[in-house]
Amino acid sequence: MQIIKINKNNLTKADVDFIADELMQGRVIVLPTDTIYGLHSIATNKKAIERIHKIKRISKKRPLLVLVNSYRMLRDYVFVSKTQERYIRSIWTSTAGLAKDKNYLYKKRPITFVLKAREKLPKEIREKDNSLAVRLPKNDFLIKIITRLNIPLISTSFNIGGQKYNEDFLVNFKKFQSKPDIIVNSGKSKNIKESRIIDIRDINNIKIIRN
Repeated sequence: MQIIKINKNNLTKADVDFIADELMQGRVIVLPTDTIYGLHSIATNKKAIERIHKIKRISKKRPLLVLVNSYRMLRDYVFVSKTQERYIRSIWTSTAGLAKDKNYLYKKRPITFVLKAREKLPKEIREKDNSLAVRLPKNDFLIKIITRLNIPLISTSFNIGGQKYNEDFLVNFKKFQSKPDIIVNSGKSKNIKESRIIDIRDINNIKIIRN
């Protein structure tokens, strides 16, 4: 396992190229997100997805969250009605300016939406009902990597399933029997909470999955 340090505020093309190339080769990489550090792989690589389940010691049937880089990529992988997209744009302030929904201001807590999948990604990351959890990160670092890949990223918290997240990498990775290939360290996260997850498949009956 390799640990590298980067400066997210002074990211180089070489940094992005290195991480993207490693992901394309099927590596599982710990990356900083707009919430906590997470385990990542490209969302199309079944072997990498299996490794993430193994590293976290969670069921192979447990769905995983996906990160996209744009609304265009969002529409490529999930079904989004005009009404759903208007609602999403009112909250994802990374592209929508100030959020209009006061209950779910993105600046307070990043929001992940559950939508109906287009079945372009492996079934191992989707729910049985073919739903998919998706987020557009408010994080230029991740956006650049996803753009370079042109493929969504799997993103799940860097902890063993059911155990508390610990941002101290030296303590954290020693707990894992199976380990990620690379840890990208950019310092402590400003936000140490996971994203809220909201199911908007029925836009008239919005459900909070994780508050």
